[in-house]
Amino acid sequence: MLNLDDLGPAPRLHSAFRRRAPQVAAAIVEDEKTGLRYVRASYRDAGPMRVEWTGETYRWGPGNGPWETLHPDPEQTADAVALGLGARTDDPR
Repeated sequence: MLNLDDLGPAPRLHSAFRRRAPQVAAAIVEDEKTGLRYVRASYRDAGPMRVEWTGETYRWGPGNGPWETLHPDPEQTADAVALGLGARTDDPR
């Protein structure tokens, strides 16, 4: 069986959005220049914002900066981005 830890940072974050803020439009996108995947997120008229993995943590911004550093945990990052976009989160804890 596939474990979420086997997935890369973008799929883990996308899964966290689906669980915690399903109303956020989140899509995994491949950067044409680098080939790396990131998550594009928007909610209503907020966004789209780019959420990417730096190798140590997530960061988000409009794509060309400025960037805001986020938590390395995808669940906490999904919550922070959803709230930043004006969406409610479904915290199962």
